[in-house]
Formats: sequence, C-alpha cells, structure tokens
Amino acid sequence: MCKIVKIILLFNDYTDRKIADNEEDYLLTIQEWLGYDNKLGVDIWNKKYRYNNETFDEWLDRVSGEDDNVKQLIRDKKFLFGGRILSNRGLEKMGKKISYSNCYVMSPPEDNLESIFDCAKKLARTFSYGGGCGVDISKLAPNGAKVNNAAEKSSGSVSFMDMYSMITGLISQNGRRGALMLSIACEHPDLEEFINLKSDLDKCTKANISIRITDKFMEAVQQHKPFTLSFTREETGETITKEVDAYQLFHKLCEMNWNYAEPGMLFWDRIENWNLLSCDDNFHYAGTNPLAI
Repeated sequence: MCKIVKIILLFNDYTDRKIADNEEDYLLTIQEWLGYDNKLGVDIWNKKYRYNNETFDEWLDRVSGEDDNVKQLIRDKKFLFGGRILSNRGLEKMGKKISYSNCYVMSPPEDNLESIFDCAKKLARTFSYGGGCGVDISKLAPNGAKVNNAAEKSSGSVSFMDMYSMITGLISQNGRRGALMLSIACEHPDLEEFINLKSDLDKCTKANISIRITDKFMEAVQQHKPFTLSFTREETGETITKEVDAYQLFHKLCEMNWNYAEPGMLFWDRIENWNLLSCDDNFHYAGTNPLAI
C-alpha cells in the first residue's frame, strides 16, 4: 500500500513540475532548434512567428500543414518557408485575414488624385494582411507642373511620399511594421529633391527609397556629360525639362547614401534585361519590393 501511495505522490510531483516548467521546456525545444546561444533568434520567433502562445511542436504542425515529411524537413533544417508562411499559415482557419507572401509591388499610381489615393488604400490593405510593398512614383507630375484644379501647380511626386510612409507606420502587423520601397526614375525632374529627402530625419521615416538608374545616366556620369531630366504631363501637354551635371548629381547621391544610407540604386536596365521574362517585349517591371536593395 505504501508503495502505491509513493508512486502516486511521485507521479503528482512529476506532473506539477511539468506544468510549472512548461515554459522552460518550450524554450529548451526552441533553443535546441535555433541554438542555445541564439537569444535573438528565439526572441524573433516569439514576436514574429509564434501564434497565441503555441508550443514549438504546435507551431511546426501549423506551418507544415500537419505534413509529417515537411515537419521533419523543418526540424532537420533542410527546408524552411518564407517569413509570412512561418507566421500566418493555418491562421485563415481561425478567421484571420492574412498573406502568405512577404512582398508585393503596387501598380504605379497614375498622375491623378484618384489613382494616388487608390494606391494608398491598397497599401493599407496589403499591410493589414502582413505584406510589404513597393511603389514607383515616376508617373507623378514634378513639382511646379501645371494642374487644372484649385492648386494651379503640382506639389510634385515627392510630396506624396510622406503619405505612403505614414500609412506604413500606421498599420500594425503584430510586433513588426510594414515595409515600403519608394522608387523614382533617374530621368524625373524631381530627382534631386528625391535624393535629398532623407537628409530631413522627419521626412518619409517609414520607407526605403531607391532611384532607377539607367545605363544612359551612368554613361553620362562616367563621361562627365550633362543629363536631361524630362516629364510630359498628358493632361496639359506641358513638358518640364532640366539639364543636370550627371557626375555632380551622382556624387550627391553617393554622399547621401554614405551619410544616411539612402537613397539606394536600382540598375534598371539590368533588371529589365536580365530576368526570366526579358525576352517578352510586353513585360516590364513596375517597381521592386522592399527587399530588392
């Protein structure tokens, strides 16, 4: 009889310890997978990928779709999904509106208020699902262009960047903020304003910015030749042109990148000509996502 009581007491003690040490056991499981010294990795997993205090095994079940083969591949570190899948897979069964993709490129806004604000709406919705976005603003009229409304002159393409940046910071993504890339063509008359934007630390604080650099621009830089910036506004027929010193402008770009880490450069001709659809004359890139720089 005493042996039975002793066994029951030992079992109860074991159960109590398992309940008390449950969080520790979970941490050990994560540490075994990520490495015992990898506190950063554990913190990131907790904040970005773990859902509602699920255990490591529960997480594996969810992101693998309860596929034992996939689960084992993840355990063995032979395969791993992208971040949004690691975070979101299976959550749609709980009524969550989420994305399995990390990054998207929005259709570049056309040169009218309706399109500019439609783009803002699409950004907000994509951020709410957990995705990041790229937006190219090259189609927007430069500062000072004639417009047929109360303003009479456009505030310029750069003036709308703060709005897109604000939306990025406004929409919560459960422990992370959205990612936004704003780009502009190197031929756009607002180029210099775009280059200097991040020198004001209160401007466009929630977005990365990059310039679409062409071979023609780089040739002008190498040869110390002038380069023409040009934009024609279809609504009014007005063409705005500026001639700049390509070398000096490129030097300013490099200084800004050195001092503020932005803007970055997207070598656009290489992007257009070296991709899986470069043989299709009807295919063109609309921009890049925030992970492209």
